[in-house]
Amino acid sequence: MRARPLSVFIAAATFALSFAAFAQEGSREGSLAQMQRQEIEQLIREYIRDNPEIILEAIQTLQAREEANQKRRQQEALASLRSDIEQSPDSPVIGNSAGDVTVVEFFDYRCSYCKSMLPAVQRLLKDDPKVRYVMKEFPILSPESRIAAQLALAVWRLEPKRYFDLHGKLMGARGELTERRIFEIARDAGVNVERARHEMTDAGIERELTQNRELATALGITGTPGFVIGNQLIPGAISIEKLKQAIAEARRAG
Repeated sequence: MRARPLSVFIAAATFALSFAAFAQEGSREGSLAQMQRQEIEQLIREYIRDNPEIILEAIQTLQAREEANQKRRQQEALASLRSDIEQSPDSPVIGNSAGDVTVVEFFDYRCSYCKSMLPAVQRLLKDDPKVRYVMKEFPILSPESRIAAQLALAVWRLEPKRYFDLHGKLMGARGELTERRIFEIARDAGVNVERARHEMTDAGIERELTQNRELATALGITGTPGFVIGNQLIPGAISIEKLKQAIAEARRAG
């Protein structure tokens, strides 16, 4: 016979305890309630000892409840922040600027998982000319990550046609991504580094990075990469097939 849920057992025990305490309140026999409390606590311990699987069931129920609450909060954030997520004028946009589906990626140039996504992103943009791809610079791993993000945003403001090429070279860089290496990569990509250095200090770039961090927090994105496609929020690196599937679902949803 399957054990009764612990919640039912505890509810019954709590009711018995409360009734006993109420009955004995104000009387000289209050110690009886204490004795009954001890007996009930002992019964609960024995129940858990004899039915240890109830602990796992409780944990699984709690996890499922928290996941459902998190998904609800994410959907609410997606609905209320949709414009900032997809239409921020300071966020780089590649692919088809008038595309029928928008993909948003939060990334860090020092993130190995983000680097692994670069071929999939490049292939996606080649295979699907209707995708609008929004780049959310989200430097969270190191000070160098922030320098690379500031530089990339400066290039987007000054020479937008060079942005994705620089993005690819920064993502493709192997070894330690130092500040010196970042600017070497930019120079090799044809960027006017002196102009870019000056532009990096513009308040608009700091505003964009701050907004990206706030959006990530609201969406529950704690690592990189993180994707927003339609009403889906997808954490971590994914295959090109899953990326295309999410886009197809967004198209069907309209």
